[in-house]
Amino acid sequence: MENRSKLINFIKAVIIIATAVIIVTGALAILMIKSEDGINQFQAYYKQPANSVDVIFSGSSKVYCDIATGVLWNNYGIAAFDLAGAEAPSWVSYYQLKEALRTQRPKVICYEVSVAAMFTTLYQADNWATDNSYGMKWNSNRIDQLKVNSENEDVFRTRLNPFNIMHGRYKDLEENDFVNLRNTVKYKGFDPREATVQKDEPDIDDITDTVPCSEKEEEYFRKIIELAKQEDIPIILFASPYGVSEEEVKILNYVGTIADDEGVEFIDFNRLYDEIGMDFSSDIADGGHLNYSGNYKFTDYFGALLKEKYDIPDHRGDDKYVSWEWDAVHQDYARCDLNILNSEDATEILNMTQNGYIVFATNGDKAYIIDNGQVVSEGEGDAGFRLPYTSGNDSFLFTEWNNKGERMISLFVNDEEYIEYYGNILFIYDTINGNYVRSIYY
Repeated sequence: MENRSKLINFIKAVIIIATAVIIVTGALAILMIKSEDGINQFQAYYKQPANSVDVIFSGSSKVYCDIATGVLWNNYGIAAFDLAGAEAPSWVSYYQLKEALRTQRPKVICYEVSVAAMFTTLYQADNWATDNSYGMKWNSNRIDQLKVNSENEDVFRTRLNPFNIMHGRYKDLEENDFVNLRNTVKYKGFDPREATVQKDEPDIDDITDTVPCSEKEEEYFRKIIELAKQEDIPIILFASPYGVSEEEVKILNYVGTIADDEGVEFIDFNRLYDEIGMDFSSDIADGGHLNYSGNYKFTDYFGALLKEKYDIPDHRGDDKYVSWEWDAVHQDYARCDLNILNSEDATEILNMTQNGYIVFATNGDKAYIIDNGQVVSEGEGDAGFRLPYTSGNDSFLFTEWNNKGERMISLFVNDEEYIEYYGNILFIYDTINGNYVRSIYY
């Protein structure tokens, strides 16, 4: 009896410990910062099948804003991943690449170098340091990266324990903290910018002088190149196109001398504006990033170059790479959403919503629900209309009601009211990305 009692107590203790571990692990996952500035990218990267990524793009936010993985897939069948971090300097990228090569053997590494020209800091602030490390698994690469990115031992020790950063987040938790839609094999790291700003196109043809980057940047540039050589993986250093300054051009010229010295390729795409088709009135999102128009042009140009220089297979049609197809489809619809958002022509909008969209429309006393270009429900009459509709996991109610003699139109999506207007209106819903796009009077 005594032995049985000990066994029962032991089992209870194991259950309690196991439960505690599950609770703590779950709490960590919920409280972990959800960020597309590096954390989500790494978490999704770990979910990619081993040796499935043919091209790794590394560097700063200029990677995941400017390199559209969906365009590389659609146009060339390239299985690429944007594994980068916000304002990531070369020492951050070095440890990220060391970690990345534990699970993947890419055909080529493409490393974006502009941070060395744009920033002079030798250590990152807490926000970027955590975004660039907390998505990595606990191992020497994460620890060493944090150490080299912290200005002293106290800062390093503070950053080493994620609870120092996350302990107060419970007050700010959102739905995405419980169901992180980016933490999936389908996500390939792309996080575009949608704004458009007009910039003057830099005239840099005659700038040939060089200005050194920091010694720390150069040290880790060379470490990155040496890492690629040790792993026998070709590497391209490149500068993504943007409104580069004269001083930045000189530093990029210096990076080119490092590449020459190491015997690797360097491409400054700021010297190829015409070849890319860059338009500084429509392709720039902000001071350092391209928008959807710009990143499509740049990525397509870069993809053609990669296919010409390297033996990168076309995986389109291969069932093992269906997650890249999913990624590309969602990027296509996000681009279309932006075009719909920027259009004021109802006919043009209806033409853009023939596939993958539900349109709720009123015209005079009539109401229509249009799914994939086909009218699936109608309503009319002085007494108003009430049109329920279901598509996939989404439930809709399109209804008219009277408010003190005024005709009011409401649309409910999964019990959430999105619009409450009167008159003729189009309401656009993207079924692929599962989101409201916009409403427009006409």
